[in-house]
Formats: sequence, structure tokens, C-alpha cells
Amino acid sequence: MHTETLDRAHWGLIGFGVGAIALMAAAVMTSGVMSHDPETEKSIGTLMGEIARDMRAAATGAEPPVAPSAPATRSLFDVGGVLWYVVPVFGMLAAFLGGISLYKHEPAGLAKLAIGMGIGAVIMQYAFWIALLICGTMLLVAIVGNIGDIIGG
Repeated sequence: MHTETLDRAHWGLIGFGVGAIALMAAAVMTSGVMSHDPETEKSIGTLMGEIARDMRAAATGAEPPVAPSAPATRSLFDVGGVLWYVVPVFGMLAAFLGGISLYKHEPAGLAKLAIGMGIGAVIMQYAFWIALLICGTMLLVAIVGNIGDIIGG
């Protein structure tokens, strides 16, 4: 009877698991599920109005009114802050474990998935913030473009 050993992708499987965690953490972080606080969150219209009010006050030389600030209630375990560090660390760890799997000549399927998921999680995190910066810049350009209407009326 012929028995052959079946090569298993131990490092690739661990890397795939870590990459899946990194990708899920990036999706949760970019969705804003953990940062939604309806009691202290302002609407977009209110925020845009406050920006326009402050720009009008600065342009006319008037003293802008000081809005009451909400008390800072940050817990020791801030999920958004933790996810900001978890995503790149786990993403690069997944890619590193996938590379170890390829180096040890384990089956390449899981190793390639681990590398792809790890790098994809990191790219997803930074691409989201770049998109937010672009949208914020477009909003400020629109406000500055209409500064005559804001100051005049």
C-alpha cells in the first residue's frame, strides 16, 4: 500500500485567516459603523452652515460665535483608533505569512490569497482616506467659489 504525505499550507492558511481579519477590520473602519454617535453627531447641512458662517465672519472681520463643545467622552478602548493600527499590521502580517508559505514551497493557492487580502486591506484603508480628502477639498472649493453669495447674503 502506497502512502503519500499530503502537503498542507500551514503558513498560507494562517496568513489567509489574518488577511481575512484585516479585510473585515478595514471594511468596518471605512463603513463608520463603530464611530456613529447620534447624540453628538451633526448633520452635513449643519456642518456646512457652520463652515460658511465661520468663513463669512473671517472675511468681514467679525468675531465668530463660539459653539458649545460636546464633552469629550473617549473610552480607553476606542475601536476606531484600534482599527486604524490593526488593519495595516494584520495586512502586512498576512502578506508576510503568505510569503513564508511560498518560500517553504507549500501549495500556492492560500499563500497568494493571503498576500492579496493583506495588501488589499491596506490599500482599502488608505484609498478610503484619500477619497475623503478629495471630497473635502471639493466641498471647500465649492464654498470658496460661492463666497460672494455667503458674504453678501
